[in-house]
Amino acid sequence: DQPRSRGLGDVYKRQEGKYVKVLVFSDSHGYNMSMAYAIEREKPDAVLHLGDHTDDADDIRRAFPALTIYHVRGNNDFDMDVPLFAVVTVGGVRMYLTHGHRERVSMLHSGLVPARAREEGCSFAFFGHTHRMMAEREQGVFVCNPGSISLPRGGPASYARLDIEGGMVRTLELVDEDGALLRKESFVRK
Repeated sequence: DQPRSRGLGDVYKRQEGKYVKVLVFSDSHGYNMSMAYAIEREKPDAVLHLGDHTDDADDIRRAFPALTIYHVRGNNDFDMDVPLFAVVTVGGVRMYLTHGHRERVSMLHSGLVPARAREEGCSFAFFGHTHRMMAEREQGVFVCNPGSISLPRGGPASYARLDIEGGMVRTLELVDEDGALLRKESFVRK
């Protein structure tokens, strides 16, 4: 039996200092095939699932047992063993994960997410709930909503892809369900 979620201190050390690819999904609402196709196509080192439905993260874990998966509970999730938020370190990058409904996110605002991420010492924060993509720097934290992989609002079905190398996020891309680029943020100084 695999553990249901990783502890806050679990650092993804085996890839630290190397290239790490992370996929970020939210609001799958029982539609797992797009996530499974993306994982099969992209072969990530880790997946972050931001809630609504945590059972979907469990299904993905069963389908890809070697894959590291972190997940948090959304407003449509009732498994008390899954945390409402998590702080994880992947590839040397500390990240704040939440669904966002408790942090008062809205269609046009990331609510309390940037402040909570700063309190936790995170340089990146990810949330869902609105089913709308967004990516911007707020209060010194880069905040991203990958949109919804299954039930998008105001755009295509989407997810986020992070490329981490040497303990730093190199790029964050918002992509459609087929992996086509919608928006790219680069964090590499030239």
